[in-house]
Amino acid sequence: MPKIVDKEKMQGDILDAAMHVFAAKGYHATSVNDVAQAAGLAKGTLYIYFESKDAMTTAIVDRHFAAIEDRIMRGEPCDTLNAFLEELRTTMDISAEQASFHRVFFEVFGPSFASDTFTAHVARFFDRLGAHYAKQIARLQDLGEIAIHHHAPSIGRVLAGMLDGVALHRGLFDISQRRHRRMIEEAVAMLRTGLRPPSPGGE
Repeated sequence: MPKIVDKEKMQGDILDAAMHVFAAKGYHATSVNDVAQAAGLAKGTLYIYFESKDAMTTAIVDRHFAAIEDRIMRGEPCDTLNAFLEELRTTMDISAEQASFHRVFFEVFGPSFASDTFTAHVARFFDRLGAHYAKQIARLQDLGEIAIHHHAPSIGRVLAGMLDGVALHRGLFDISQRRHRRMIEEAVAMLRTGLRPPSPGGE
């Protein structure tokens, strides 16, 4: 009887092996055969799941960003500015383990940004994230929670970039948890002051 293979699990196992080898040997020094050996597969078997090393790279990035998107976008739309800011606070407050991925990401995939195709692939994630936040901003403007003079698409992309920057600093520069959380609180305070509508008295 033929062995039934869970394709999704096999692909995940291969990507785990690839990430481990990329981190150990460097992306450009790693061959498909190296990944196959680490995954305990024949090279030909690996090609059934991924046609190239570039395909594995793209899949690793997609998996990482899909997890982020799921965490950020699965909730219900916010009805108040405070609830929205709390959501941003939670998103920025990443663990040390999550932060460590950013260092590995740049060590492994940094050279891949020389590829316009790879860069465009990553950029599409930030386009989606920016659009998600723009939709939230527009909703809160309709509810009177955010000043209407703000340009929602621009603010949305700013938030996507800000969240990425805070996470990168945590991972790349060994920012302590205490300092990281202080940075988050200051960012949230600035956003609250800058986004809320003016008071009736004009102050």
